[in-house]
Amino acid sequence: MIEYDSFIYLDVYRTGSTHVISLLERITEERLIRSRRHASLTGGGRLGLTGGKFIFTTVRNPWDWYVSLWARGADGKSAIRRYLSANLDRKEFKAVYDKSNPVGSFRRWLVLMHDATILDSVMMENMPRSGLAPVLGLCTYRFLRVTTLYPRFLLRRLFIRSPLGSVRYHSILKSYETALRTETLSADLIELVERNGGRCRFRPDAADIIRAADAKPKNASGRTSPTYREYYDERCAELVASRDRFFIDEFGYRF
Repeated sequence: MIEYDSFIYLDVYRTGSTHVISLLERITEERLIRSRRHASLTGGGRLGLTGGKFIFTTVRNPWDWYVSLWARGADGKSAIRRYLSANLDRKEFKAVYDKSNPVGSFRRWLVLMHDATILDSVMMENMPRSGLAPVLGLCTYRFLRVTTLYPRFLLRRLFIRSPLGSVRYHSILKSYETALRTETLSADLIELVERNGGRCRFRPDAADIIRAADAKPKNASGRTSPTYREYYDERCAELVASRDRFFIDEFGYRF
């Protein structure tokens, strides 16, 4: 949660959040009140009270998102990698982060990430046991953990019985007004700035700053293919469609 005088950005993992945070420092004339990375509104100390502040977040195509998470780990930089290193034998760990065979390696990793036993332990890194590992994919869980109210108490199997249940849960407890899409991040951020310039005291040249930043090369992590689709076979694509259908139903994402 990144909070300024009149707006709050809920920074979801691997959705362009580092880029957005860097831009916010340059395009607003407001002061930064607090910064607690990847925290929910209530986890960031506001108790669900917004004070009329404008709240937005970022979201990503889940199929692309998983490739980004794997690539981050293949580059040696993720908490998931550290967990797998501690819980897989050496041969299996090497196989799930084998950059010489990125497609096969990614598919093995993705299946592991949807194994309830493995995923439950990964989820435990952020919260007490939720019981959601057999129900939701990691991307859905992470998005809801940051963008809904009181996730430590309410983001549980008691309230979400199925992937479809996550849509209902989100509609009741979401804490943001607008979600910017990673795929069109600069255009969406420019639109946000133009609509809320007075309310959030964005600089008059904010759009120009965003466009200039967009022209610079972005970090593609450890990917070897420019398109996420090449990493998937039918089984893996369906696995994400099933467990992370929240993004299909709520945002209209398709493979």
